[in-house]
Amino acid sequence: MVHTRAQAAAAAVAAAHMSEMPDVETAIVPHVERASTAPLAIANVPSVADHLANLAQHSIAQTQALAAEHVALQQQHQGHSHAQNAALMAMQATTESSVTQLADQQRAIVEELGEALTATQSRLQDQQQHLQMVQDVRGGQIERFVNDSIAHAQEEAQREAQIAASAHLEGVRQKLLEMEAKIDGGLENISQHVQQLVEDSFAASQLQVDSCEESTRAVQMEVEAAATRIKASLKESLELDLQRASGAVRQDLLARVSSAEEPLRESIRSLVLDITTNAAHLLECRVHKAHTNTQSELNLQVQRQADATTALREQIRKLNVQAKRQARKSDGAALETTVADLVRQEVEERFRGVQINAQRESDANIKFRQEVQTQIRDYQSNSDRSIQAAVGEICKTIRDTVRAATQETEELKRDGLTQQIYGSDELNDGGDGDEPAADEDPALEKRMQEA
Repeated sequence: MVHTRAQAAAAAVAAAHMSEMPDVETAIVPHVERASTAPLAIANVPSVADHLANLAQHSIAQTQALAAEHVALQQQHQGHSHAQNAALMAMQATTESSVTQLADQQRAIVEELGEALTATQSRLQDQQQHLQMVQDVRGGQIERFVNDSIAHAQEEAQREAQIAASAHLEGVRQKLLEMEAKIDGGLENISQHVQQLVEDSFAASQLQVDSCEESTRAVQMEVEAAATRIKASLKESLELDLQRASGAVRQDLLARVSSAEEPLRESIRSLVLDITTNAAHLLECRVHKAHTNTQSELNLQVQRQADATTALREQIRKLNVQAKRQARKSDGAALETTVADLVRQEVEERFRGVQINAQRESDANIKFRQEVQTQIRDYQSNSDRSIQAAVGEICKTIRDTVRAATQETEELKRDGLTQQIYGSDELNDGGDGDEPAADEDPALEKRMQEA
């Protein structure tokens, strides 16, 4: 059996007392005789007294040895307690330094995240400004292109309308010349026929001198009636021819306007829609790419912070395990558990704060993406309105051009009809006033309004 130093010292003291036993007996016997109140029979027996003295001496030696051993154990326990307290204080200092380092690292990570977020926001703002500038430049290019296309389309429409109007006016002039030739031939025939009738009547009047005046009046009345009928028939035929020519001109103009209007409108609309779609797709791709890069950077930073927090948690867990192992042998387990719980709560609160900040950053990115999509939709709606306005302007220009050509045609027809009527009146020595041409066809105006 292995003894401690205190136990070895107690054993040595006991051996020394056992070696000095006779002296102790002579020293103790008188004391026993004075203090003892035992019967005289026991006092008279020397062996019993010696045995009792030996027992007492042995008990005293054992008591002293136990006392010395107790003192040594108490001192050893105090030394262990001081060592454990020193270890706990060192562990507490290490834990506090670890908490301080963790707080510094968390603060540094938060500062880095804040700087990265600020830089990301500034980059996003710069990209947004650049995209806005690109959008403005693209919108200006689209507007200039649309204006140029509209101007070119207007020029083409005006040129085609002028060519069509010139061709139809030339056709109307040819028809008017043919009608004038026919009317002149008819009037000449009528004049010859009237002259023949007058000559016949005059010859008859020469034969009948008595009834000269009555015959002359009858002949004049017949001539006037025949001239009136011929004039009315010529006027009706001329009006019918002019109405047919005007209807043909209107139908041809409507056909040409319809054939030139629809492809032009569809081509401009498809072209502007393609340009708008391409610009919106390019803008959306750039915004999506910027958002993806920003989200990747934020995810990488959050992952790095999570890795650092995991490593710190592992270190703290190891420290807690070591502290718990040491605390099992001492009375300071409650203090160590409290410190570990406080450290764990602090780490969890900081990690929760980092997660909340990351969630807020994700919400901010989602809001930014929604704002960009709203701007894209507004841009598309503005482009649609611009397309509708451009198409309306083109239709208005075409309608005004066709209306002007129609008015010129009507004026030419009115002038031709007036000339024909005045010519027939002059040839027949009389006239009624010029008849107005047919009114503008409401179908043409309605078609122009629909276009």
